[in-house]
Amino acid sequence: MKKEIQNQYKPLILIMPSAPAPTAAAAQNAGIDSISASVGLFASGEPFVEIFPKSGDAFDKNADALKGREVIVVQSGGEPVGETTAHLLMAVHTLKAYGAARVTAIMPFAPYMRQDRAFDKRFVSLGASFFAAQLKAAGADAAVTLTPHSQAGIKAYKDVFGDDFTAVQATDLFADHIRARFGSDPAQIAIGAPDGADKAADEGQARARALADSVFGSHDGDKLFLIAKTHTGVNDTKIIAFTGDVTGKHCVIVDDMIDGGSTMINAASLLKARGAASVTACASHGILSGGALEKILSARPDGQRFAIDKLVLSDSLPSAAQKAAALAQKDPALGARVDILPAGAGLIAAAQALGLRNQPQAASGILRKPAR
Repeated sequence: MKKEIQNQYKPLILIMPSAPAPTAAAAQNAGIDSISASVGLFASGEPFVEIFPKSGDAFDKNADALKGREVIVVQSGGEPVGETTAHLLMAVHTLKAYGAARVTAIMPFAPYMRQDRAFDKRFVSLGASFFAAQLKAAGADAAVTLTPHSQAGIKAYKDVFGDDFTAVQATDLFADHIRARFGSDPAQIAIGAPDGADKAADEGQARARALADSVFGSHDGDKLFLIAKTHTGVNDTKIIAFTGDVTGKHCVIVDDMIDGGSTMINAASLLKARGAASVTACASHGILSGGALEKILSARPDGQRFAIDKLVLSDSLPSAAQKAAALAQKDPALGARVDILPAGAGLIAAAQALGLRNQPQAASGILRKPAR
C-alpha cells in the first residue's frame, strides 16, 4: 500500500522528440520514469500526438500508470515553431484527457517571448501572453522555462499561472563555465551585457550583474563593462557609449538570446578594440537564424582577429546543437569554438519543486511536506 501511495505522487516525464537530447539523462539522474510519445503531421500538414505509441495489449497497463499521476512534459519552442508549439499543446491536452491529474510544461525555450509588450500606435501581436493562455487552456497546471526575454514575458506567464510558473536563469551554468576556463580573478576577467547600459532597469544589465555576482561574489569596481547602443535600422545597431577597463582581460558578454548576431559582434569588436585579450559570448538561447552561427564565429572586424573567440550556449534549442555539428563538419576549427551546456537538470528540479508544493500530504506521513 505504501508503494502505491508513493508511486501515485511520483512524477512521470514525457520528453518530446524535439526536446533537448540531454534532458533524458537528466531525468534518469533525477530518478523520474519516462513515458513515450510520437508526433508528426498528416499529409495535410495537420499536427498530431500519440502518447504511448501503438500501446496495443499494454493499453490498460499504460492507462493505469497515467491515471491520477503528475506528468512533466518537456518541449522547446524552436524550429519549426508552429509545429513544436502545436505538439506541446496537444501533448498537454492528451495527457489530461486520458487521466493525468497534473501536468507541468517545461519549455527550455518558451516560444513568442519576444512578443512581450504593446508598442505605441501599433497593433502588434502579444504572443507571450497569448501562448501562456493557450498552454493553460490546453490543461497545463504549471510552466517552467529558462531565461525569459524580459520581465514583461515573465509577467505574461505569472498572470496566467501565478506561483506555478518558474523562470530558471542560466547564470550558474555560465558561471561554472567561466570559472573552469578563466578562474575568478576580476583582474583577469570582465563581464557585461551587449547593450542597455543607458536604461536603469535593463534586463540584460541585470543578467550581467547576476553573472558577476556568481563568478566574483560581487559586481562592483572594474568587474563590469557597460555598453549602450541605438538602433539604426530594423536589424542594425550602433554603439553610442562604453564604460569599463577591459585591457588585457578575458571579457564575457552575456545575453538571453542570440539570433542574427550583429549586436554580439558589435559589442565584441568594441571590446577587442579596447584591448580585450579574448571575448566569450554567452547566450541562454541560440536561435541562430540562417547562417548566423558561421557569421558570428567568422567575424574579423579588424581583418585579423576574431571578434568572438568562444560562443557558449545552453541546449535550450536543439537546432543550435544541430547547427554547431553541421558547422564542425564543414569547418572543424570554427565548430570547435562553440560550447553547448546542458540545462535540463535545473529545469527538471524546478518542475519537481512545483509539483512537490502542490502534493497533498498523505495521512501516513510517507509524502514530504509541501515546500513553503
